[in-house]
Amino acid sequence: MVSYFWTRRLGCMMVLGGLVISTTAIIMALSSDAYAQSATPGQKEIIREQVNPQTEDALKPWLGGDWQIGVLGRVSSNPYRGADNTDLTGLPMLAYDAERLHVGIDGINAKVWENKFGSVSLLGNLRMEPFDPDDSPYLKGLEDRDMAFEAGLGGSLRLWRGEVKASYLTDVNDAYGGHEVDVGYYIPTNWDKFNFNIGGGVTWQSEELVDYNVGVKRSEARSDRGFYAPDAAFVPHLDFSVIYPVTESFAVIGTSDVRFLPDEYTDSSIIEDDYVISAGLVLVYTF
Repeated sequence: MVSYFWTRRLGCMMVLGGLVISTTAIIMALSSDAYAQSATPGQKEIIREQVNPQTEDALKPWLGGDWQIGVLGRVSSNPYRGADNTDLTGLPMLAYDAERLHVGIDGINAKVWENKFGSVSLLGNLRMEPFDPDDSPYLKGLEDRDMAFEAGLGGSLRLWRGEVKASYLTDVNDAYGGHEVDVGYYIPTNWDKFNFNIGGGVTWQSEELVDYNVGVKRSEARSDRGFYAPDAAFVPHLDFSVIYPVTESFAVIGTSDVRFLPDEYTDSSIIEDDYVISAGLVLVYTF
């Protein structure tokens, strides 16, 4: 009996490991380059809290979850000079989702501590290349950016009607060699069968991360593209999401956000807009 119990748990962990590898490969194969990243860690966690299963079992919060398959699409404005006005991204949706563990295309979130007032999580994330030099004549000749594998910590604190969400992510494969800190406040609410989430916050990005997004080296400068070495930046954002459970197993999730680009971004000669607007749609089947 004991041997069967641990064999089953080991099997679950092996499947999860395979999921991490396969979803990484899917992202690398199918995703398109775009400046706009997916929802902030805080917004993603709020969405998970609205759809995750809840259990009192000591083991099921980790290994007693559900599998999710589906599709996700995202459209966002493109702030880069000379590039297409919008970017469209489509990906298959694949995830394992438990009360305290989420592993999927949208990242990894493992709650290592939790009580009724807040929680602390370990985070994993993929940051896609901010642009493709072939997207615009003003970007041609810039050094190719690499995909970044990020890891960090997240925390939440229930306050008034909503939750304060904070996260810290750092680049672990030296794609840009910097850090990002996000703090936001989100208010989940519902009407009939709709679950809404309204909030916003500010993201601090180190100068290495800003340079990864909009920097221009001296060797890359030319008459219409000046050398640019930015400082660290604060990027405010507003976020909104809605979840509609069509059935017990099938849900539709809509997300939208706007990011206001500060001077550290707009002073770069390769940027022409001072904001990025994004919207996404996710169709999820849980089993």
